[in-house]
Amino acid sequence: MASVKVHLYTYRPNREGTYPVVFQIIQNREKSIVFSPYHVYRECFDESHSRVVDYRNKKIENKEEINRYLHEELEKLKTIVRVQEDHGRKYTAFDIIKLYKSNRDDMLVYVYMQKIIDGLKEAKRLSTLNSYQSTMNCLIRYLGDKEDLCFSDITPRFLNGFIDYLKGTDLKENSINFYCRILRAVYNRAYDEGVPGTTADTPFRKVSFTDVKTRKRAVTGRVLRKIINFDAKGDRDMALARDLFLFSFYGRGMSFVDMVNLKYKDISEGVIYYTRKKTKQPLRVKIVPQIRSIINKYKNDGEYIFPVLGVSGDPEYTEYRRGLRNFNNRLKRMSSCLNLECPLTSYVARHSWATLARRSGAPVSLISESLGHSSEKITYTYLAALDPAAVDSVNDRISCMYKSDV
Repeated sequence: MASVKVHLYTYRPNREGTYPVVFQIIQNREKSIVFSPYHVYRECFDESHSRVVDYRNKKIENKEEINRYLHEELEKLKTIVRVQEDHGRKYTAFDIIKLYKSNRDDMLVYVYMQKIIDGLKEAKRLSTLNSYQSTMNCLIRYLGDKEDLCFSDITPRFLNGFIDYLKGTDLKENSINFYCRILRAVYNRAYDEGVPGTTADTPFRKVSFTDVKTRKRAVTGRVLRKIINFDAKGDRDMALARDLFLFSFYGRGMSFVDMVNLKYKDISEGVIYYTRKKTKQPLRVKIVPQIRSIINKYKNDGEYIFPVLGVSGDPEYTEYRRGLRNFNNRLKRMSSCLNLECPLTSYVARHSWATLARRSGAPVSLISESLGHSSEKITYTYLAALDPAAVDSVNDRISCMYKSDV
């Protein structure tokens, strides 16, 4: 393992006769150094304890500040070395210095998360971006003005406190678990990249957050027909919400972010070709008559099929968030107008298509591919639970076949 020490660089004194304090890394007889912002007299550096001290009339006013800095930075460098060792990576002393300089800001959780968010924004993965942004917002609200949250601060105690805070905001348990999973993904990614403060013994192992089973969000064929026949009574916004919901259903459960990003150039010979924003999976959807009717209804001279993006001049992400919020609010109003027991959301059409496809006999593998899922395991969560009446019917038939003579 590499040797990491605090050292006084005695080869280059400044005009006052003081020397720079440096961090020295030696690996396989190769030596590299990184300079600290401090200079001290030779007599004021205790090499054996890696700290600065007062010497006779040479008093160091900020002695405690310097020693605290040296200790913290030394631990960061040792952490980087330990991570390389834990992963079995080959590295040089220069590699450690490079990682240290690049990760100096990354050790701050907000800075690191913001880099992830910026990458998602550039890739136009708006839905995933929103998940990370919402999680960071929750952390900011929990910690108040404390902006220097480091990965080393994320402990089981911290996580339990964060979870208790979220429970106090009346969030549902699955929403709390969702934010915790996002934070765990950030921590694991930071560890894989060797960010100081992260450890192989992740604090998330000692904190439990398991989703509770919720009511399925799919609607029946009867409810779907009520939505098809819903009269918006001249309200263009409500009509758009209804049409987007139906477009999602007819488009094999196309997600909201993919629908609003559809452009006329994505249509070719009666087929829509698009890449799913979340998984980057290329998909094709045949334009059935119902889809054709909705496309024609919103025909315009712009590049987007639906009037959600590119209409206000605001940044695309701002328009997307506003559009999704409006879509869900209008679906909620529609649910009330139709006296639906389960309110509609942007996910219901997607769940409904998957469930009705399954009931029609489609194999899970086909449904998974149609939805653009990365695995069939995800698809199973979309499928509705067995109808209790259907289960009772099967049990009645079995009971009749093997009834007792008693």
